[in-house]
Amino acid sequence: MLLKIAAMAQKQGVAAHEILLAEQIVQPEDYYLCLARALNLPFSWDPNELGPAIAEPSALRAGIAHGLTPGTVVIAPQGEALLGLLDLHARRRQASGERMVITTPDRFALWVRAACADTIAEGASQDLGRADPSLTAARVPSRRAAAALAMMATFAAVGLVTGGLAWLLVTSIVCLILCGAIFTRLVATIGGCWRKPPQAPDLPDHALPRYTILVPLYKEAAVVEHLRDALEAIDYPRAKLDIKLLIEADDHETREAIERLAPGPVYDIVTAPPGHPRTKPRALNIGLASARGALLTVYDAEDDPDPQQLRRAAAAFAEAPQSLACLQCPLAIDNARDSWLAGLFALDYASLFEVLDPGLARLRLPIPLGGTSNHFRVDALRRLQGWDAWNVTEDADMGVRLARMGYEVATLDAPTWEEAPAKLDAWLAQRRRWMKGWMQTLIVHLRQPRRLVRELGAMRAAALVAMLAGGVLGPLVGPLYVALFIHDGVWGSLFAPMTWAQTLASALWCVIAVVGALAMVAPMVIGARRRKLKGMLKLLPLLPAYNALLGLAAAMALVDLFRRPHHWAKTTHGLARSSLRHGRIG
Repeated sequence: MLLKIAAMAQKQGVAAHEILLAEQIVQPEDYYLCLARALNLPFSWDPNELGPAIAEPSALRAGIAHGLTPGTVVIAPQGEALLGLLDLHARRRQASGERMVITTPDRFALWVRAACADTIAEGASQDLGRADPSLTAARVPSRRAAAALAMMATFAAVGLVTGGLAWLLVTSIVCLILCGAIFTRLVATIGGCWRKPPQAPDLPDHALPRYTILVPLYKEAAVVEHLRDALEAIDYPRAKLDIKLLIEADDHETREAIERLAPGPVYDIVTAPPGHPRTKPRALNIGLASARGALLTVYDAEDDPDPQQLRRAAAAFAEAPQSLACLQCPLAIDNARDSWLAGLFALDYASLFEVLDPGLARLRLPIPLGGTSNHFRVDALRRLQGWDAWNVTEDADMGVRLARMGYEVATLDAPTWEEAPAKLDAWLAQRRRWMKGWMQTLIVHLRQPRRLVRELGAMRAAALVAMLAGGVLGPLVGPLYVALFIHDGVWGSLFAPMTWAQTLASALWCVIAVVGALAMVAPMVIGARRRKLKGMLKLLPLLPAYNALLGLAAAMALVDLFRRPHHWAKTTHGLARSSLRHGRIG
């Protein structure tokens, strides 16, 4: 058995003890107890007996911290650190007067996290704001932003009532923004039709880096078993996986569900210390603090990623320059047959992840990331101070900040299957949060417009603002635009303008109507063919109703932005009745 383990360790490029522990051939308690005996050091079953730890959050990665008792050092070495402990250096340290105590990594983590709870909680929420206050949504909307929005809304209302020059100015500005968004979408669609770059050659096991997987969970007891099965199906050396299940302190049901499954030492159950805001990005920052991998990805509780996704991401990063900081994998909807909302959601995702995101990446334009299955270089994440805990679409914000810092984002064709909300209330709650987050992101990155242009360049900054502003403004004014377009087409001067101003307005309105419809439908059709969703195209006549609901979600998000800007609307998972992959029809 030991010879077989040694051969596996050599093949994977890890130490033999990592195979022993990752494959659960030996339990951590037994292994670290024997290690302590071999080194003639005490073993602690409960490091809390040593009193509070004197440590920083980085101790979680180093596996070493000082106890309150002078000269006491508690260690839980992993990987190469454990090999270094086996030489005479450890005995020399003990001879120098330090009392070294060994414990298991999970007990060590509990001890240090308890000691550093306040520091970890504060860092997860405040590190980005301390580094650059202009890049966090902690104070969004500010009084100045609120005043500007109120002024614009008042001016638009006056223009609508009085007409004349005020109305012409309002409609022209709105039309220009929408035209910019439509143009950017069309250009991205064209870019998304280019031939895909060749896949990077697979890396041998010994060359694969250690990989951290962050899975934020809240009230997810119903899907924990499915999550475990999806993670276990990933084809990656177990000894090189660092899986962190991130749960809230008061979520006892999810914790109990995880503990019943006894997932093993590869899994680290991380409890987020109490604090504000209660958001997914805050939990991700807490996980990032102790991430041991060189690469990192984020999965949601209901995700079912391609088993080869991590291998392919590692190969792509190995071949790319260090400026490539993120790979976005496509998200695909599995329960598209649950309802017409889920079906159009699937088409929406197909257009975004199969067409638009690849096109934006090839054109080197900023990409508002998806919330899951994005793969990062950990050192780049740490340079950016992690995610913005106050932004409820931390994914979109992260994509913008990566671009502003000079990093590149690419796409990787290794899908992750997800569950879409099939009922109206759940769909509205999710879209409401997304729209609010896009508003937050737009406000944050327009705080210093000159700096934005300096960091991105004029063309890329214009494309970014067009995407964000169009994504928010389009749903907000869409229903009013359609109503006015029909009215002016039947009873007004839309097709018979009398003045140059009416001619200009009519031209802009018609461009938006025709080209906007093309920009919306074309990527959906292309994406549906690539994702094998042709049967869902019969739902396209329902797009006007879908867009009207988007308008409702946007209006609710605007109210939320002022009433509860950092509230996270939770999406319930585990309700799917159908499955495209398994041929199950609900």
